[in-house]
Amino acid sequence: MPPAIYRCLLDQFHVQLATFFEQVASPIEAPEKATFGDIDLLVAKPKDTPLEVAAIAKALNAKRTLSFPPVYSLAVPYPGLEGSFVQLDIQVCKAGDFEWELFHKSHGDLWNLIGTSIRPFGLTANDTGLYLRIPEIEQENRKRAMVFLTAEPDTVLNFLGLDSTSFLRPFDTVEAMFDLTCSCRFFRPQSYEKHDLKSNDRKRLAQREVFKQFVEDFLPKRTLGVQHMEDASGLTREAVFEEALRHFDRREEVETRIREWRQERDEFIRKQAARQWRKEQAMKDDAYTDAWIQSSKSKA
Repeated sequence: MPPAIYRCLLDQFHVQLATFFEQVASPIEAPEKATFGDIDLLVAKPKDTPLEVAAIAKALNAKRTLSFPPVYSLAVPYPGLEGSFVQLDIQVCKAGDFEWELFHKSHGDLWNLIGTSIRPFGLTANDTGLYLRIPEIEQENRKRAMVFLTAEPDTVLNFLGLDSTSFLRPFDTVEAMFDLTCSCRFFRPQSYEKHDLKSNDRKRLAQREVFKQFVEDFLPKRTLGVQHMEDASGLTREAVFEEALRHFDRREEVETRIREWRQERDEFIRKQAARQWRKEQAMKDDAYTDAWIQSSKSKA
């Protein structure tokens, strides 16, 4: 849909949803969008409980609702086009997650780009916050290796070396968004070389036009003829790990998790060895029994 219709409907839906929720907002849009496919709104703190999705659909004159909690997709009539509909996606957030969710979903592909920069340093930003990955555990159990650091947007931007003023308002151009990506203190061009991209990034390269534009067009032009490009080449994952433990006061938690992980791993190895020993003993017993039977038959 054209930007004018998008913004008109966005304002209208915002007002209507504000009668049902105390918190209503839309993520900051990606720059230079000529058209919009659907409308996304985040909400939190329902004014009435339990949440009555049917009442919301009726108030918005939705003709169809698909429920995938915490996301509800409504088909709302497209203004002036009979039989056509606009898809409105409403994500119901927990009250404490609303600010982070809104922050993380802003600017379209920006967090995909930043994620590629911070991943080699053991950092992950997802829909619940910023995490530090413990290398020793990550090799066996990535989920358990994740240590929560913070879900405060300003704190995250400060730690990543990103300008909050630029981040918290719409970018005028895609290139301005790319410039912010490169200003991250963990940025280094090598992370975006195709042969170093992880599986998810390779999918984004094939499916996400903005990500592809950054990797294949913007970065080559930016580095062309540049003798020295400011990046994170001097940083190591080990140094960032130690810095994060100090900055977010997570040393005790991480040391406890590593200790518990090692104890569980050692116990697993011990049990595995015991099972293997019992299996070998059983095989020896079976072999002995078979030999005894054969011997008895021969004597008979």
